[in-house]
Formats: sequence, C-alpha cells, structure tokens
Amino acid sequence: MSDTTIQEIASRNGVPAATVLISYHVCKGVVVLPKSVTEKRIDSNREVAELSKEDLAVLDGLAGNGKAKRINTPLWGFDLGFEDWYGPVKGK
Repeated sequence: MSDTTIQEIASRNGVPAATVLISYHVCKGVVVLPKSVTEKRIDSNREVAELSKEDLAVLDGLAGNGKAKRINTPLWGFDLGFEDWYGPVKGK
C-alpha cells in the first residue's frame, strides 16, 4: 500500500490505497478477503472504487514488473509450493 504508484491512483480517485487494491482485484473478478479487526477498517474494506481503464493498466503493469506480493499471516502450517510461501512450520 506504500507504493508511490498506488498512492497516486488512490489520491486521484479520492480513496485510500487499500481501496485501490481491493477495487483492482474486484474489477478483475477475483475474490477479495481483506482482514481487519477494527470496525472502521471492516466498513472501509467494503468500498469499491470504479477505476479507469488507465488505472487498471498501470496496476497490471506493477505485477508485470515484479511488484506483486502475497502475504499470508499467521503461518497456516501448510506448504502450498509457491515460491513466496513460508515453507513448513517448525515442529509440524
């Protein structure tokens, strides 16, 4: 969310960076499961911004340039075989 390109798109659309990221995936037809423990963030995670074709193309380009990242925390205890997976949990 701290990426300058994402911040620029967020500013241009008048929404937080998290909304840009959620909206991007929703526009692509991907199921989004954002996590939060605060009521305010849970409410804001339901917001979806209508991103322009240009914004979507820029966001597509970020992934193509190696800026895509998957974060799964806490550890689940399973290795699903992805390069960026944590690997097996010690003691399991």
